Amino acid sequence: RFLGHNLSTFLVYVWSRYHEGLEVNMFEMFNTRAEMLPWFFLAQTFLLEGEFPILDLLGIVFGHVYHYLRSVGGIGRCPTFVKNWYENGEDGFVKAVRGEYKKISSDFEMQ
Repeated sequence: RFLGHNLSTFLVYVWSRYHEGLEVNMFEMFNTRAEMLPWFFLAQTFLLEGEFPILDLLGIVFGHVYHYLRSVGGIGRCPTFVKNWYENGEDGFVKAVRGEYKKISSDFEMQ
């Protein structure tokens, strides 16, 4: 119960931050924007379970910390020496890695 609730709220928060401005249909009853989705689920937990949604709140807090560190703080980015090795390396292994990446690179494009 504890990990599942935190993790799902964390994932919803991170998804909503990357898709800000997107209209999300809620149960075919009304639309809301993606950045409001974690707060909607927090209110839903409060209303349906009748208890303070501390687990949802923790998921939102950790999602915000992750998103901030990922986008502003530079955490989770590839080290410079790895980028230089990949971009400027001439040995066979680097060429093989580049070739394999070219085969699957379209799977990782943002739409």
